[in-house]
Amino acid sequence: MSNLPETNRSRDSRLWKDLVLGNEQALGSLMRIYYRSLLNYGQKFNRDEEFLKDCIQELFIEIWNRRQTLSSPDNVKAYLFSSLRRKIYREVHKLPLFSQHESADAEDSGLHVEFSPEWWLIEEESLAERTRKMGHLLNLLPKRQREVIYLKYYQELSRDEIAQVMTISPQTVSNLIQLAFMNLRDRIKTVAISIFIILTLFLV
Repeated sequence: MSNLPETNRSRDSRLWKDLVLGNEQALGSLMRIYYRSLLNYGQKFNRDEEFLKDCIQELFIEIWNRRQTLSSPDNVKAYLFSSLRRKIYREVHKLPLFSQHESADAEDSGLHVEFSPEWWLIEEESLAERTRKMGHLLNLLPKRQREVIYLKYYQELSRDEIAQVMTISPQTVSNLIQLAFMNLRDRIKTVAISIFIILTLFLV
């Protein structure tokens, strides 16, 4: 028997298989593992925490009720993010105050990511100010470009997993990342060169 530590993906796969077989503890484990990440992701779309908590709870109830017909996703985390994203949009559209024009612009639709110096995990005070400026530049990106940056570098999802979450093609993910780089490159001329070095180190 191998003594290698279990990876998150293999752990999730094991829990998913147990869930499909009717193990309620496996369902609870997945919810405990990803509840905070799902809530954080959901808050980029909607600031109503109670609404989001209800969406997450209903999502896991739906997964449990449909467990016998579910296939095993390649990445459970990406599957949960994608499912929550769709559910939030469905539920928001049901709200009486929802305005159709809010989602009319496909390029400008998506989550409201706000980047901060903490997102870069850089503690040095001399770099904090420069990364604050980088966060400002990231916040100027169109919403879908911000979303791919968030999912790739904050949630560490692959191109295919991001495509699954956002319901777009992998090539579109690559295009959005490239567009984000181009936008940052154009704007970064007004910021210290050290920020460009930081960006190069992190966005590879």
